[in-house]
Amino acid sequence: MADRQLKQFGHDIFSWVKAFPRNTPRYVTERLPIIKWLPKYNRTWAFRDIVAGITVGLIVVPQGMSYAKIAGLQVQHGLYSAYIGAIFYCFMGTSKDLTIGPTAVISLITGELVTELAGRMSAPAVAAISCLCVGAFTMILGVLRLGIILDFFPTTVLVGYTSGAAATIVIQQIPKWLGVPNINNRAPVYNIIIKMFQAFGTLSWLDLVFGLVSFVLLIAIGLAVDRWGRGRFAIQFIKISRFFIVTVLATALSFAVNHNAPTDEKGNRVFKLSIVKTVPSGLPTPAVPSITSEIFSEIAPKLFAISIAVILEHIAIGKAFARKNRYQMDANQELVALGLANVTASFFGAYAVTGSFSRSAVKFQCGVRSPFAGFITGALVLLALFFLTPVFFYIPDAALSAVIMVAVSVLISPPSVFIQFYKVNLWDFLSSQVALWVTIFVSVETGIAAGVGFSLIVLLFRVARPNFHVLRQIKDRPDVFIDSTLDSTLETVSPPHGVLVFRIEESTTFPNAEAFKTWVLDETYKYTRFGGHIKAASEKLWSDDMDVHVRNLRKIAHGADSNVTDDDLPKLRAVVLDFSAVNSIDSTGLQGLFDLRDLLKDYAGVTDEPSTFFEVHFVGIQSSILHVLELSGITRPVAPIALQKVEVLDHAASEDEIVSETAKKSHTDIGSAAVSVLGQSPFLKEAGLVHLTIRDAVDSVLIRSQSWENDHGNKGSDSGSISKTDIHYV
Repeated sequence: MADRQLKQFGHDIFSWVKAFPRNTPRYVTERLPIIKWLPKYNRTWAFRDIVAGITVGLIVVPQGMSYAKIAGLQVQHGLYSAYIGAIFYCFMGTSKDLTIGPTAVISLITGELVTELAGRMSAPAVAAISCLCVGAFTMILGVLRLGIILDFFPTTVLVGYTSGAAATIVIQQIPKWLGVPNINNRAPVYNIIIKMFQAFGTLSWLDLVFGLVSFVLLIAIGLAVDRWGRGRFAIQFIKISRFFIVTVLATALSFAVNHNAPTDEKGNRVFKLSIVKTVPSGLPTPAVPSITSEIFSEIAPKLFAISIAVILEHIAIGKAFARKNRYQMDANQELVALGLANVTASFFGAYAVTGSFSRSAVKFQCGVRSPFAGFITGALVLLALFFLTPVFFYIPDAALSAVIMVAVSVLISPPSVFIQFYKVNLWDFLSSQVALWVTIFVSVETGIAAGVGFSLIVLLFRVARPNFHVLRQIKDRPDVFIDSTLDSTLETVSPPHGVLVFRIEESTTFPNAEAFKTWVLDETYKYTRFGGHIKAASEKLWSDDMDVHVRNLRKIAHGADSNVTDDDLPKLRAVVLDFSAVNSIDSTGLQGLFDLRDLLKDYAGVTDEPSTFFEVHFVGIQSSILHVLELSGITRPVAPIALQKVEVLDHAASEDEIVSETAKKSHTDIGSAAVSVLGQSPFLKEAGLVHLTIRDAVDSVLIRSQSWENDHGNKGSDSGSISKTDIHYV
């Protein structure tokens, strides 16, 4: 599968380059979806789009300023990011619900980067560099259609690091929210908590009141609307706009408190509570971000973390709303749009943007009809930048902290989510916890790396040590074989004596080839006796402890008090390998099969002289795997053959009749194409020891062993015959 996809990817790239000149118009249309949907725009959509655009604009203005503070930037940079992202997505986006702009998690990682380069570069310069690099990386992935990288980031890791980042943001905002001064909110979480309690006696009571009142109002509005306003959009709009409403009220009260603030001896105004202060009006002068190779190599891991967070957040949100609204979203086009938006934004004082879940949910609730709503949102933010910046002067920091805390709290997954992970899969739970706690106590990018790294280790372990099963026949269903250890409610019986059936639940590749071989041999030692040459003491190697190993294995299988010897066990006749779950096989896995076959033959006592019957049969092999096995020579080529209607024994026939009938079949008949001996309908007996079902394989072993016995005249004291007592069909 991977080889085929790689070849197809290369073919697609070559075809795209070859056809680019004449396909330029089509390519431009694909990259600018607005060319397709704008001519079909229905005027009845305008009202919903305008309402959605304005509503999101009322939210993104206070959120954008708040998130800029998280990123260590002045509040206007959050607004620059908001308008560019929203307008750009209108032209290039493929989702009507998605809105892009500053988000909490991206702001947190950007803030860590700003802190890391503090003193060497200004905060806006660092933000611009990260925005440019993230945009370029994202755009390259989209153009080359390399979204497969997202498949290596499990949902559990995303939940863990998102919750950890949101919890970190909440803790960072508590000092500002409570009015505790001189706390470095870029310090580790535990340090912030310790310093905050140490400086608690110096808090500003006015800041505390503004922060608490703002927080309580935001929570109260949300709870009240949820209780009494369900299904009524006019009331729901109050909850949607609560961030804007509370920010306006807090700013008005702050103005009343501070507009007559006294001045100190230097002429500076002394305000009674912490406020945003001066916000530049209009747009900044475009500038090209500059970065040295030394700084780039230093911050590359964090840039990669920002890029991954940007991509994952955007694609996950977009797909969720596309699935809910039953329309298709082009993931590669989304990466191109997101990348180009960030590259463009880097020249205009913005920092990295991505899809926002909360604002996208608001657009959805407003009944948005097209991406045009993003243009309305961007226009509203531009109006705020040009005409409302004097009002922003009096916005209380404590109120902005309350807005941040309530806004990001929805990103913290409740304990029930992690409990569900635990119930479903322990490894999923552990990966989410690694991402959660490393993010909180170290950093976001380290949390992502730790969570993904842990998940990859688990994935490699699952590939290297997949589940292996010894299969037994259900007593009342002779055509069904199961692992009896997984379901003790079903009564099972063993296959015919000396026949073992194994299943591997993973592809046979280099990580697990040796483990599979060792496991099959150990299971063979447990349930069959050694039929090969018994070495004298002088022939054994100094490290040969096989006798002890086999004895211990048999105690595990038959009980510690049992004294099972070779005389108590049947001789190995055949091994049936169920390969129905094997999707690929590599050279190491193939070599492992050859080694396994040779070791089993030695154990069964097969020599150059035809004195012992032993075969390896395969079941449920996929066509691609079968082709490899045929080329290698471990099976004979299986030619397409038609079913032939042949005499079928009645399923209720006695064991004597079955054995008698099998004895009549010649070896030549068994090796040929279609023969049906057991069962209620004809079934395919494929050449090359390859079968469709386990029942077919076991039946084939019975027939071929009896044919072998007839051909070789029962040579030896324990040749290869299988008596009627070996057959367990009910």
